[in-house]
Amino acid sequence: MSRPPVILGLNTIAGVCEAALTQGERELAHVCEPMAQGHDARLAPVVARSMQEAGRAFRDLDRIAVIVGPGSFTGVRVGVAFARALALALGVPAVGVSSLEALDRLPREGVVIGVLAARRRPPDQSWWVQQLTAGRGTGEPAEAGERDLAALLKGAEAACGETEGLLTAASLIPARPAALAAARFVARLPVGDLPPARPIYVREPDAAPMRRAER
Repeated sequence: MSRPPVILGLNTIAGVCEAALTQGERELAHVCEPMAQGHDARLAPVVARSMQEAGRAFRDLDRIAVIVGPGSFTGVRVGVAFARALALALGVPAVGVSSLEALDRLPREGVVIGVLAARRRPPDQSWWVQQLTAGRGTGEPAEAGERDLAALLKGAEAACGETEGLLTAASLIPARPAALAAARFVARLPVGDLPPARPIYVREPDAAPMRRAER
């Protein structure tokens, strides 16, 4: 590819519905709508607006980057399904980026532990964690309690993500998953090393199954 790839980044894993367009690492457009639910209804309009703002057509896309979790179970499904369908229609790769690899202030050097809140209510508080080396995951994301997280942080140069309240000697870098960071991450990947867009759930969803109404 003689020119930097044009990449659409998608983020539906948390409290936003977000799309970003880049050429290489240069930002072309960025649209973000805060929301707790309803990503399935808003993702297509958000993507269309980002393409319009960038003055690009869908045929210009070379790759689609989508944050594949861990995160909101429903949000992950919405983003991955949309990315796969659009990639299939365009004949371009849909590339999966973990929530931790897509942190917007993730260092590109050294060994870093990506951290995002999983369960937020004490005493059941836990974190999604992933070891990242030179800005890329070197293992699969996992869920860690306070003791396991403390052990992971001892061997890292920094912790990046939702670090508020963490007590560690490592450098703390506040960050959040972002569509723009996902697109830039995928821009740096070689053509032969593009992870497929597969959901990362880590654990079963918290939602209880629907109960049948009694007659």
